[in-house]
Amino acid sequence: MPMILKQRPWTEIELRAQGFAYYERKKQLVLAGRLPSTRAPLPILYDFETVYAQAGDVICFTPTEQIRKSIMDYTHWSVKPDIFRETYRIWDAPHWTPNAGVQHLMRHGCRPYYKHQGVWAKQLTEPLTLQSLESAEPTEVPVGAWLAIGSQGEPWHIAPENFYERYLSPKAEPQRHDFVRR
Repeated sequence: MPMILKQRPWTEIELRAQGFAYYERKKQLVLAGRLPSTRAPLPILYDFETVYAQAGDVICFTPTEQIRKSIMDYTHWSVKPDIFRETYRIWDAPHWTPNAGVQHLMRHGCRPYYKHQGVWAKQLTEPLTLQSLESAEPTEVPVGAWLAIGSQGEPWHIAPENFYERYLSPKAEPQRHDFVRR
C-alpha cells in the first residue's frame, strides 16, 4: 500500500530537502463566491479525479472575455473558506472595467479577487498518492503533474499548463515564508 501524503505542518527545511521550491503567484483576476447548500456537494472534475466542494466552500472561477452558457463552464476550483481568507485579496487594479465574462460571473454572485500568496511546489518525477482537502478518497497523481503544499500544509495537485499560467519561476534564494514553521 503506498504512503498517502496528507495535510500536516511543514518546515521550510523539510520542503527544500524534498525538492520543493517557493513559487510566487502571478496577480490574476479570479471571480469567487460561496457554494450554497442547495448546490452542494458540487463535483469538480479534473483530469484524473473528481473532488467535491461542500456548502460554504469558495468556488473560484477564471473569467474569460466571452460569456459562457453556465458559470460552471468557466474553469473553476474550490477553496476552503479559511484558506481563501488567508490567501486571496479583493481585486484592486486601478481603472479596472469588468468585461462581459466577468460581468456574467458577478451577476451570479461572484466578486473579484486575486490570490496573493504563492505555494511550495515541485513537478513529480514519480507517481504520488495524496489526500487533498476536497477529495473523498486518496488519489494517485501522475508523473509530470505539480504537487503543491498550501498555506496550511495541505497538499494538492495542479496540471502543468495551469501551474505555468498561474505561478512565477522561483528566485534563486526566495525569502522565508510565514506559512511554514522554521
